[in-house]
Amino acid sequence: MKREVVKIVNGFKFLPGRAYLEGLDDREYQSFKAFYDAQVKPDPYAAVRDRAMIKIVYERISGKIRLNPNQSYFQSYGANDTDGGRVRVFPPVDKAILGNRVFNHVFQCDTAYINEYCDRVGKHDVNISVHFIRYKADKGGASFSSPVWLHLDDEPLVFIHLVQLTDNAIGADSVISEMDSKPTNVLRLSAPFDTLIVDRAKKHAVTPLGSNEGTAYRDVMLINLEAEVQQQ
Repeated sequence: MKREVVKIVNGFKFLPGRAYLEGLDDREYQSFKAFYDAQVKPDPYAAVRDRAMIKIVYERISGKIRLNPNQSYFQSYGANDTDGGRVRVFPPVDKAILGNRVFNHVFQCDTAYINEYCDRVGKHDVNISVHFIRYKADKGGASFSSPVWLHLDDEPLVFIHLVQLTDNAIGADSVISEMDSKPTNVLRLSAPFDTLIVDRAKKHAVTPLGSNEGTAYRDVMLINLEAEVQQQ
C-alpha cells in the first residue's frame, strides 16, 4: 500500500485501522485474529496479561525480513522500572508469521516510517521485536501494562496496532505527555488495526483495562525497532 512518508515530528501519530485494512478482507482479518489467539500464552512475568513474541531482522536493501537468532527481550531499568534491567523470554510466536499475508501487509505499511527513521540516522538492517500482548480483565478486576504509567521506551520507534478491543472494556486509553509526565493527549484505539506510532520525543502510557461485564480483552500487536542497549 502506497503511503506518504511523514516524519513523527511531534512524538506520536494516530492512524485509523481502515488505512491498514485497505487491501484486506474480513476473512483475512478473522484468520489473523485466530492465529493471534493461538499464539498468546500466560505472561511468565505478569498474571494480568497473556503474551507472545518473535524477533526479526528487517533487511532494508532487499525489503525482506528474517528470523533473529536472539529471541530474548531486554529493556533498561530507565525505560521500565517494573521489568527493566533483566532479560525476559516470552512464549514464542510461530515463525509462520513471517509468511502471514496480514502481518506482512501491516508491516509494509509501517516500513515508510521505519525507512524514514533509518535514513535519518544512517541505519541499514534493523532488529525488530514483534509482541502479541493480550490484556484481560474480569468485572471488578484490572489488567495493566509494564510499566504501568507514563514512560519513555528504549525503542526509537514503536507501532501499537490494535487487534481487538471488546465492547465491554473500560479504560485502555492511550495517554501522551511531555517529559514532565503531565498528559497532553488521550486517544482510544477501538477499531481493528487502529494504530498509534510513538517515538522518544514524548512519553506515553495505556490506562488499565477493566470490564463492565464478563471478561474484557484488549489485544495489541507491537512492532518495535530495538535500540542498541537492548541487544542482550
